[in-house]
Amino acid sequence: MVRRKYIAFLTLTLLSLLLVSVVLGPALIEAPPGTKSIEEIFSPKLPPGNETSETAKVEVPASPHFVLLVTGAAHTHYLRLNVYTDYVNGRWLTRNATRVPSNVIAPPEIKVPHHAGGDRITVISFLPLSGNLFTPLYTTHVDGAGAEAIPEYNLFRTPLNVTAYSLSTVSYTFEWPYLMNLTAGNQTEYLSAPNDTRLVTLARSITTGARSDYWKALSIVRYLASNYRNVENATPHEEADRLKWFLFESKAGSSYDFASAFVVLARLNGLPARLVEGVYIDAIPQTQVVTEKNRHFWAEVYFENAGWLVFDPLHPTDQNVYMPFELEAPGVLMPLERGSSGTVTIKFERVARGANASVTVDVPTLGRIAVINESGIYNLTVGPFGEPGYYPVMVRATDGEGNSQTLIVPVTVPGNVSALPDPVTAYLRKNDALTVELTVPGTGGVGLKTGSPLVDSWFSIETLRNETRMYVRLIPPDDYPNGWHIENLTVTREADEYKIHLPIFVVERTEIKAEAPGAVTAGDSFVINGTVEGSARGERPRRGSVAAFINDGERDVLIGYANVSNGTFTLPVNIPVYLSPGTKQVFIYYLTPPGYPYLPSGATFTVEVRGLARFSMPGLILARPGNVTVIGSLLSGAGKPIANASIEYYLDGRPLGETSTLTDGRFSLVLRLPTIERHVLTVRYPGSPEYSPSAMNVTVATVELDVPERITGEIGEPIRIGGKVAGIEDVALQAYVFPGKTYPVDVTNGSFELTIEPFQTVGERPVEFRHGTRTLGRTTVVVLSPVEIELLTPRAEGEKTAALRFRVVDPVNNPVSGVYLNVSVDGFAMRVMTNGSGVATLEVPVPEEETNTTVVVVFDGSSYYLPASGRFHVVIARRRGIPWAYIAIALVIGALIVRYRLTRRRPERRRAENVLKIIFNNGIPVFREGETVELSIECEGEAELYVDGKLVGRGRDFTLAPKVGEHTIEARCGELIERATVRIVPRYDDAVVDYYERCFLPWARGAGLDVEGMTPREIAAALTDMMYPWEPLDTLTEVFERAKYSTVEVSRGEFIRFYRSLLELVGGGCVV
Repeated sequence: MVRRKYIAFLTLTLLSLLLVSVVLGPALIEAPPGTKSIEEIFSPKLPPGNETSETAKVEVPASPHFVLLVTGAAHTHYLRLNVYTDYVNGRWLTRNATRVPSNVIAPPEIKVPHHAGGDRITVISFLPLSGNLFTPLYTTHVDGAGAEAIPEYNLFRTPLNVTAYSLSTVSYTFEWPYLMNLTAGNQTEYLSAPNDTRLVTLARSITTGARSDYWKALSIVRYLASNYRNVENATPHEEADRLKWFLFESKAGSSYDFASAFVVLARLNGLPARLVEGVYIDAIPQTQVVTEKNRHFWAEVYFENAGWLVFDPLHPTDQNVYMPFELEAPGVLMPLERGSSGTVTIKFERVARGANASVTVDVPTLGRIAVINESGIYNLTVGPFGEPGYYPVMVRATDGEGNSQTLIVPVTVPGNVSALPDPVTAYLRKNDALTVELTVPGTGGVGLKTGSPLVDSWFSIETLRNETRMYVRLIPPDDYPNGWHIENLTVTREADEYKIHLPIFVVERTEIKAEAPGAVTAGDSFVINGTVEGSARGERPRRGSVAAFINDGERDVLIGYANVSNGTFTLPVNIPVYLSPGTKQVFIYYLTPPGYPYLPSGATFTVEVRGLARFSMPGLILARPGNVTVIGSLLSGAGKPIANASIEYYLDGRPLGETSTLTDGRFSLVLRLPTIERHVLTVRYPGSPEYSPSAMNVTVATVELDVPERITGEIGEPIRIGGKVAGIEDVALQAYVFPGKTYPVDVTNGSFELTIEPFQTVGERPVEFRHGTRTLGRTTVVVLSPVEIELLTPRAEGEKTAALRFRVVDPVNNPVSGVYLNVSVDGFAMRVMTNGSGVATLEVPVPEEETNTTVVVVFDGSSYYLPASGRFHVVIARRRGIPWAYIAIALVIGALIVRYRLTRRRPERRRAENVLKIIFNNGIPVFREGETVELSIECEGEAELYVDGKLVGRGRDFTLAPKVGEHTIEARCGELIERATVRIVPRYDDAVVDYYERCFLPWARGAGLDVEGMTPREIAAALTDMMYPWEPLDTLTEVFERAKYSTVEVSRGEFIRFYRSLLELVGGGCVV
């Protein structure tokens, strides 16, 4: 027992401490500002970047500390961490983006011909990572990180602390002609840029002459790479705008400055671009260490049908052009002593799958020192060399298709006499001469020995710097083989010799021979046959490709691309349909494979382009018998109207007449078809010097639609409509339920069945059956509702009469007002009407003795409500006398309670107040002139009613007949006062138009619509698309169109539907 007491005591103590800590803890304990949480102390995170929901302001983002092990990045150079979108006041901002709880982002749909690759990459971090993850641009899947996707920025993040994750990525590269044909995508949110005159002028000057959007981006990359220096930790002076300081003053900066400048200059040229932060790594499958030293910034530009493409001024080799491999070797001079060796680092990267690529390394006198068959980074030993000389290390990569790339690493071994060639590698064109300069330290007795057929002559000059400069003139014979050669030159001084093994790449110019048609029509397709020949002896290159472009006045458009085989090509050409008439230039380019010993070339042809004319008309026109007006347009291939053109038209091959197009290209004609018929209408444009002829056949059929004139259905239930179409067997129609709901209707074998989704309100709904813009028939759907009669007073008491109250509601428990009920009480019958709350009240005599009476209530139905009845048992009795004894006891108890509460100093509860309500029995406080206003007052006592300040009577039910205008209704019951406004209008049509224009249209503007240029139906359709409820919009528009345009006056029932729909959409702030 004692043990239980202790346990209870301890339990109460702990609960008390818990309660105190919860209630008083926040007030008594406050952590100092800046205090770190335990998680922050033990799990340091990278800077948040894009993973925060706040807008991040960045001038130069702080460098995070990280050490990563990255494996499997065989085709990936860039791992992204953050994306920055807006440049404001010299700082980059990141707009908030939606996070998706998914570790998958679908790859983009690339519609341009392309090469696709992919990697499976694993990332291991020595520090926990949280927030954005390092991922390539098109990462499709992340495993092991609890990842969330940010699809807008192609990023992944994690709320966890992770040290390892893996990912799958895809990458896309393109052939050069397809890149040159790209146009900037429609991404206006990535076009904001400073409105600065110097920046705009610079941006436009860089891209002057660029004949495509991709060309513009390349021009900006090359300009920055050629005119600015890469300097880490570049810092502008105080108050300087970093971007302008970089571009116009220092002309030196970090990757951030280069990428930031590219994005701004690209945007000023209309290219949607964004700044990206991450790391630049080696594109190799082996494991590599990645730290903050790899931190890098670059840019991405969005192109239509190609997605986001990478541009990096500090790695100006175009990452988007397809290459079967990447090869990198140091190009700086490597001096070695006689008998010593050196190390050459070779990077063999981004090797395409199935390319069968390899690298060979050859050194004069040493032969082939290495063969590399897998991508990776290799350190090769070069040497030793026994004799002085110039020994170029030739690093050559090739693939199975014959593509190649050769890099030269210059190595010198000095002796008693030495010489350094300039250039260290000679590129020699046939039919051209090249002079190689040899610088020899010292003067006197210098000579040259060589057996090379390329050496035409040489001479030497002694300089004041105690050196001799020799000039060797190289000219290749016409029959000298194209390609790489090592030519041996020996520099002598007395008995000393210095051997120079000079690498020379002999290339040959090419010439395109082809014929193009002198005149073409937009949309034409044809073939150009031609040859490619060398300029020296007419030999034809065996490999390569040709691309044809046409200039449309703004840019070059790719119209054909084909391979060259043994110097010949067959080039399919497709002239764009949108070309405007006029004289155009066609350019054909011969493109050589990488490392091929022939030079690219081009040929230009002038063609006359005739514009394409085409008709814009439906292929099938359905109409009701009678005069059928056919409307069409004559447009160019670009969709522009062709004005003042003569149009001939025929019916079943029989000429009927001519018409002409208007300035907007439209034309119309009228066919007399009095019965159900079917014909072929032919429209023909004979053409002009500027536009081609055009013709089109259209089937015209007159039909009769057989559908019931009125269809009834219940609220909340689907509506089924069946009908027949005479004159056509199978066709697709549309059923338009006013104002903005459309259903497809499939006519099969001349008949159709349509199901309309349930309506939630009663009333009439017009339905039109349309084909295109033509209405073939109409019906009206009448939506009815069943009702339920409820007894509110199972016991009624009174002195002389007692009140029986009934309520009528629809299936969704909405009150049904303004309907009459037939009530029978033991032979006593009366007709009563429901008020605005759906309640009907009947006063019946009170018998001497308490009676259990049977009450029968019958509702005969109305326009939109189905009949109903109810049978109830009601106790009718006299009201009992006042129980004074009980009241006295209650007062005593109440006094004790009041005293107790006063002693406890607790505030006195306010007693419940009486309720005073004004209820308009006809539903809404708007009436037409001549209608009576029936209203009821709900209060505990007898009410007084005032209209415009004048007393009109006392009681609970009143009937008024006010004049046109607005009137103030005031009810007084004891100390309570309630006011309402009633409006009397001459016609309901005027009230509908007034409410629509004064209340609904301003509300629609507030919802974001430009209503001035829209019809009522267009407004309703737009709001329906914006997810506003379509039924009140339907009712509102239907009644407004009837009030505005019909000669039939709007009824009170229609106005009530309009008014309630307006309240549902707009609220009660505007209406009465």
